[in-house]
Amino acid sequence: MSSASYLQTCRACKHEFRAAARYLGKVVACPTCRQPVAINDEKPVADKLVGKAIGGCTLQRRLGAGALGVVYEAVHQDGRRVAVKLLSSEAAKLPDVVARFQREARLAMDINHPHVVAVYDCGHERGAHFLVMDFVDGATLAAMVEDQPLPWREAVEMVLPMAEALAAIHAQGVIHRDIKPANILVGPDGRPKLADLGLAKNLDEDGSGLTMQNVALGSPAYMPPEQIRDARSVGPSADLYALGATLYESLTGKLPFTGRTGPEVMTRVLKDPVPDPRALVPDLPAGVAALVMATLAKAPAGRPPSAEALAADLHAVLADPETPPPSLRAAAAAATPAAPTSTPVRRVPVWAWILVAAAVAGVAAAGLLLLP
Repeated sequence: MSSASYLQTCRACKHEFRAAARYLGKVVACPTCRQPVAINDEKPVADKLVGKAIGGCTLQRRLGAGALGVVYEAVHQDGRRVAVKLLSSEAAKLPDVVARFQREARLAMDINHPHVVAVYDCGHERGAHFLVMDFVDGATLAAMVEDQPLPWREAVEMVLPMAEALAAIHAQGVIHRDIKPANILVGPDGRPKLADLGLAKNLDEDGSGLTMQNVALGSPAYMPPEQIRDARSVGPSADLYALGATLYESLTGKLPFTGRTGPEVMTRVLKDPVPDPRALVPDLPAGVAALVMATLAKAPAGRPPSAEALAADLHAVLADPETPPPSLRAAAAAATPAAPTSTPVRRVPVWAWILVAAAVAGVAAAGLLLLP
């Protein structure tokens, strides 16, 4: 059984999550809405489903819950420890939600990657829709950075496998749309896995009927401007932005854009300039800072062109953290007119690449904000 933890409910968003025993008596940020939650040891109301069997699994412990479903630790009939996700009875009454839940299962079962939480089975049994998934006995990245940010190299090494996982997901024609530290599970071996395809979108689908009209789907602090405007029309670059926001938070311990409410956060994402992480971490290497700012560009054109390119950039800054990574150099070269042959070529100082990243993001933002 997992180490001691306490089931908590965020009063702001009603999300349930488990907090490690070391946080008892402390205040932590809700992994979903980032509002403060005081951790207590009050026992929740007994869950009548614990001990029951569904999908060949015996439910042992409630791990958490969101607006649409509940997740349990369980034991499969073959002896494996697994996680079982059940759609709530209220959500099961909504045809669109059931369709999204079933789609999550289909999409996840088609993805086979060591850094993506595997889905083994799905179905409908005893009146409940369920998924059977990997059980990761560890913490989320959100919990890991709750006390203090990670050293830059550790943060980059944590995010790099997520970029590789996104490359595999995007290769299947799928966009995750909810990348954030709370959806990155870190096992005892330190290996991260990307979870929760509940908001994923298939690029072959138009998304109609699977989203609530005029509601931005995702987590506001990690959503790029285009997802705030229309979650149904986003491309793979939206996931890169969210991973950039995750890297920013891992490095600094702060979100790039904050606010008292979701709409306030989204307004700042749309209008405020991209923050330089070195304002909070002055000794952050220049190449790492430039890459973070590039992934947070307001428009997709300002970000690395693909998850594969972002993974290559992360590899590059691990090897040479002071030098801007390949995609940033390529973008700068494409935006800079060729110098006359009579003009000697000068080496561009590293600090200038930070300005390039900021300028690209700013110009992209200006263009984006002119859209109707």
